[in-house]
Amino acid sequence: MMTEKHEDHCLKSCSGHSYIRKSWLGSIVFPFSALLQQSEFLDQTEVLQRAQIFKKNCKAMFPNRRIVTTVFNDEGIQFLVTRYIKALNPPQQLLDIFLHNSNATFDLIARFVSLIPFVPNTPDENDGSDIWMTSEHCISLAIGNKEEHAILLCNFFLYFGKKALVLLGTSVLEGHVAYVVTQETNEYLLWNPSTGQCYKQFDPFCPLKSVDCLFDDRNVWFNIQQNNTPMAVFFDYSKESFWKQLLPKNVQGTKIQSIQVTGFPIQMPYIDVQSIIDAVYQTGIHSAEFPQTEFALAVYIHPYPNNILSVWVYLASLVQHQ
Repeated sequence: MMTEKHEDHCLKSCSGHSYIRKSWLGSIVFPFSALLQQSEFLDQTEVLQRAQIFKKNCKAMFPNRRIVTTVFNDEGIQFLVTRYIKALNPPQQLLDIFLHNSNATFDLIARFVSLIPFVPNTPDENDGSDIWMTSEHCISLAIGNKEEHAILLCNFFLYFGKKALVLLGTSVLEGHVAYVVTQETNEYLLWNPSTGQCYKQFDPFCPLKSVDCLFDDRNVWFNIQQNNTPMAVFFDYSKESFWKQLLPKNVQGTKIQSIQVTGFPIQMPYIDVQSIIDAVYQTGIHSAEFPQTEFALAVYIHPYPNNILSVWVYLASLVQHQ
């Protein structure tokens, strides 16, 4: 609400000015169906529906092959599996051990992931009720299922700029498995997050029995090649005669452009908690009126002699646009 203010303590030369304040004017009830049609969730709902149809069609072609397109997060919200893939920096202690040997570092990271305790997978992944944690939660809780381990290892590899995807298939030793595929210069490597071992595609000792689907942060690909054994699979998922993709290319390209990030730091001496809160409120970052706005906050306090403290507050907002 904008209000004109004609009388205040301003100098007499001021003819008047306005200020903005928020006031509660009342409420009105809209039918939920009308809100849903105008909702920011509409496009997401269409994508989830596309994912269900895609999965059904894939199962009709090869009923025995694994395909997972959507899962629920730990808050009960359904997402595409692609949302779980993003570069994540490994613990610094692992990076400091082999400073000049990247291959040894990759082996160590795979070994580290394999040491995180496992929880049993859901009995039937085909019912669409799988619940996956993010990699951050998997690390903080030090527990995860097979898919969460593979996603974590994949995200660690992406931090180094490697071309990595999560592979769902079956193993001679473990049944349903999730591996990580990395594309090297002249070959593909298959990483088992359960053991930390790495195999070349044509390694006869690799326990992987079938390659059923792949996914990364952009798309999901279902293997439609007649022979899905690792040695026979053609891993170039850009070939539509070998791989059936969930999202068309025009949908993939809009992912990054749909999020606007705004952030800045605040540095101030520590007086009391209320003064810090007031400084944050004065930025106005909390007054964003866009739906689906998310916020991030971090605080660092550096001590100096005589109980003098320097406070750093880092603020960020993420706004989703259609």
